[in-house]
Amino acid sequence: MGATAIGAGSSISFDEQQITIRLDRKLFTPWRWELVTGLILRLQRFMADMRAGSDGLQGTNHLLERLLRRPWRHSALDLLSQLVYLLLIPTDHFLVRLDREIDLSFVDEEGADCYKWQPGHPGRPPWPAQLMFRLLLLMFLFGVPFETQLVLELQANLLWRWFIGLGVLEKVPDHSALHDFRQRLGPERFVRLLARILVVCQEWGLVGNLHLYFDCTAVLASATAFTPYQRAVLLAMAINRYLDLLEAHQVPDPSLLVSLRQLVIEVALEAVGSDSLNKVSPEQMARSLVRWEEKAKAMAQGPRWQEPMTQAVVEAAAEERPPTDRQGLLQVAKRLLAALPRAQGDLDARVGKTSNCWVFCGYLAGYVVDGLLGVVTAVVFAAGNAWQAALLSPALVQHQAHIVGQAQDMTIDSAFDYPEVHQALEVAGLKGYVASRDHHSPEGRFGPDRFTWTEEGRLICPRDGPDREMKAIRTHGDGRVTFQGTGCADCPLRGRCAGEDRSGSRSLTIHPQDHRRWLANRAANQSEEYKQAQKQRMAWENVFGHGNTYHHGDKAPYRSQPMNEIAEVMTVIAVNLEKMVRYGNRKRSLQAGTPA
Repeated sequence: MGATAIGAGSSISFDEQQITIRLDRKLFTPWRWELVTGLILRLQRFMADMRAGSDGLQGTNHLLERLLRRPWRHSALDLLSQLVYLLLIPTDHFLVRLDREIDLSFVDEEGADCYKWQPGHPGRPPWPAQLMFRLLLLMFLFGVPFETQLVLELQANLLWRWFIGLGVLEKVPDHSALHDFRQRLGPERFVRLLARILVVCQEWGLVGNLHLYFDCTAVLASATAFTPYQRAVLLAMAINRYLDLLEAHQVPDPSLLVSLRQLVIEVALEAVGSDSLNKVSPEQMARSLVRWEEKAKAMAQGPRWQEPMTQAVVEAAAEERPPTDRQGLLQVAKRLLAALPRAQGDLDARVGKTSNCWVFCGYLAGYVVDGLLGVVTAVVFAAGNAWQAALLSPALVQHQAHIVGQAQDMTIDSAFDYPEVHQALEVAGLKGYVASRDHHSPEGRFGPDRFTWTEEGRLICPRDGPDREMKAIRTHGDGRVTFQGTGCADCPLRGRCAGEDRSGSRSLTIHPQDHRRWLANRAANQSEEYKQAQKQRMAWENVFGHGNTYHHGDKAPYRSQPMNEIAEVMTVIAVNLEKMVRYGNRKRSLQAGTPA
C-alpha cells in the first residue's frame, strides 16, 4: 500500500502486516523533540537489554522497567503503547508508586490453579490473574460503583490501562470476565490475598500488634427490601406451597387441610406483624396472591425468590410436625418467614440494626484494626441480622492466623459487652477494654448493677444493715439462678426496689458468673486507663469512615453474600495498600536513618 499524507509533512501507510505512521519534526518544539527522541533511545536500549537477558537498565532506570515490563502478560506490550506510556504516565502518581513499591506477583501464585489452560494448549488463554486483580482493585481504590462502569472508564483511561498491563489498542476485559474471575477464586482465596499483603505489612514495620480495635459497619445491599405487605404475600404463597406438599404426601386429612387453607392469609399477616398491615383486608391479599402466582408462572426461569422459597418449604415439611390448628400453622409460618429472602435484588441480604434507631437491609462487616497505623488485619462478613458480638471470635481467629506474635489488648464498644465476647478475649490472651453496656432495670425498680457480691460469693442487695443477702431459690437449665430478697418486708428502699404496689420480696434472675464479670467491667470503665483506651478507639473510627466513603465499605456492589464478602475484602485490601504507599517500608527507612 502507498503512503497517504495527512498534513504538516506527516504520513500514514499500511500493508497486510503492519501500520506505519511518520510524524514530521516540525510538529514538535525543540525541547519536546529532544524528550521524545531521548525516550525512544532509552526504549531501544532497554529492549536490547531485555533481549540480551539482563536485568533492565540497572537501578537508575527502574521506573522505566516498571513502566514497560509486565511479567504477568502472555505477550509483550507493543512499541506504540510503550512510547505513549513513557510520554504520558506521571511518575509520581499513586498507582505508579503502588506498582513500584508493592510486588503483587503472589496474585498469580494464588490464582494459578483456578484456570485449566496452560501455555501450548489450544484455545485462547484466560486473562492473567494479576491483570484481573489489578482491574478489580481499581474499582475499590477509586470508588467506581459497578463493574460495568469500571470497564467503560478503563477504555479511556491510559493510566489504568498501564496499571493492569494492557496496551493502548488492546481489547479490555468485559464485566463477565470479572464475574468469572470472582467466581473462580471465591472468598477464601481473596482472604488469602489479604493475608499475603499483611505479611508485607509486617515485614515493613506497619503492624504493631500491641493494641487492637474491633467494630462492625453496616453494608447496604444492592437491592430493594420487600415491604411488609410484600413479605406477607410472599409468606402466604410459601404457606400455600407447604400445604400443597403436605397434601401431595397425604399427611393430614382433607378436612383439616381445608380449614388450614382458610387461615393462610390471616396467619401470614400476623406472622409478619407490622402495624402497616392492620388495615389490609383478606380480599386485597387474595388478589395480590393471584397476581404474584400468575407472574411467577409467566417467567421462563421463575422469579429469583422462588428457589429459596421452595427450599424453605421442603425443609419445613421435613422437620416441622404437621399443624393441627391455627397455632401450629402460625409456628410453621414463622419458620418460613425467617428463611424467606428480605430483598428483591439480593436473596442473601437480611434486615438488621446497628443501633436502636437505624434499620438497614444488607450485611455486617467486622474489622480488626491494628493500633500502630490503622492497618486492618482481619475482616469478617455476615448477613445483616447477625448478632454483632458473635463476629468477634472468628475475627480474632483470622487476625491470629494473619499476624505473627501475641497482641496485648483489644478495645471495643458497648455493643460487645456480652459474656461470649469476654470469653473470646480470654481465649485469645487479650486484655479487653470493653465499654460497659447498660442493663435496663424494670420501671421503678433498682437494676442489676445495684446488687453486688461479697468476697465469700454471696449476692447482696443495696440496703444497709442486716438481711441484705439474696437467697438462691431456683436454678434454670441455661445456668441462670433466681435470687430472692430476705428482708424486703421492712426495707426502707422497698418502694424503689420492689415497688410500692408489689407484694412479696424482690427477685432477680441472673447468671452469677456473667453478672460478676459485668460488674467488674463496669467498675473498670471508670478508671483512667479504660477511658484513654476508649478515646484511642474513637480515633481509629476513621478507618471505617474512610473505607465507607472512598472504597465501597458500606455498599454491597454484588447480589449474593459470597460475592459481597469478596467486595469487603477488596475494600480492606485497598485501605491497606493506601497505607503501604503512604508510609512505605518503615523498617528500611529507620535502618537508613531517614524518617518513615
